Amino acid sequence: MNMDCGINFTNKDEEIQYWRNRAEEYLQDATRIQKEFDEFITESQQLEREYEATIDQNEKKIKELTLGNNRAQNEADSLRIKLEQIHKENANLEIEISNSKKEKMQMSQYIRDLEQKNDDLERSRRIIEESIAGIEAAFNSAIERNAMLESEVDEKHTLKEKLQRLADETRDLKQELLVKERDKLPDNERFLNGYKNSVIDSNRLRENETQTTPAKHDYHQAPISPASRVMALNIVSDLIRKVGGLERRLEKSKYEYRDISTNDIRRSRSSAKPNTAPGLHGLTK
Repeated sequence: MNMDCGINFTNKDEEIQYWRNRAEEYLQDATRIQKEFDEFITESQQLEREYEATIDQNEKKIKELTLGNNRAQNEADSLRIKLEQIHKENANLEIEISNSKKEKMQMSQYIRDLEQKNDDLERSRRIIEESIAGIEAAFNSAIERNAMLESEVDEKHTLKEKLQRLADETRDLKQELLVKERDKLPDNERFLNGYKNSVIDSNRLRENETQTTPAKHDYHQAPISPASRVMALNIVSDLIRKVGGLERRLEKSKYEYRDISTNDIRRSRSSAKPNTAPGLHGLTK
């Protein structure tokens, strides 16, 4: 304005033209500014609408985020509670693990003790089986020896029967010999000897009847030769010696069998007691 006021015009037309040009310039500027203003208003309204839409979206997002935050907070609280429970469970599990380790150590020690006791029991079982096998072998040998002794006893009975028969035959032979000798003597001596021999023979017959029942013999058989009599006496003496030897062997075998059985039983008991005692003591524990 000051610049415009300092201008000097030569005439009115020049001043009017000048001010007209200036007015047109101002009008153009005003039109341009109005246009820019309208564009600004339009753009500002558009921006306002966009801002409002953005604000609405942001508010929705804020609401969603708030809800999500609340849910996350709730989940965090629940997770915190779960974490505390897990910590408690973990502590309990650690205690249980330590107790399980202690129980495992105790069980391993118990298993070692049981294995040791099992070894002791197996060792004692083997010893008992060996002692039982020895006792069975001794028992079998004793049974065999007993069978042999029974056969010898049966043989002894048969020999006794043979001896009794031979004794009866010798008695008959002696009686026959006395009868023949008495027939050769005179009448008075025959009478005296016959009386004495009858007394002696009657006493012997009574003794033999009390001991054994003699078999019936035929006294009317043929006479026996002296060689047969000597042979019969030798057979009788041999049978008597055999019977005596069998009796001595039988008594000796009985004593040996008793000694063997008692020694085996004592040995089995003495070998079984110290070995079975630890196993039984361990089982009672």
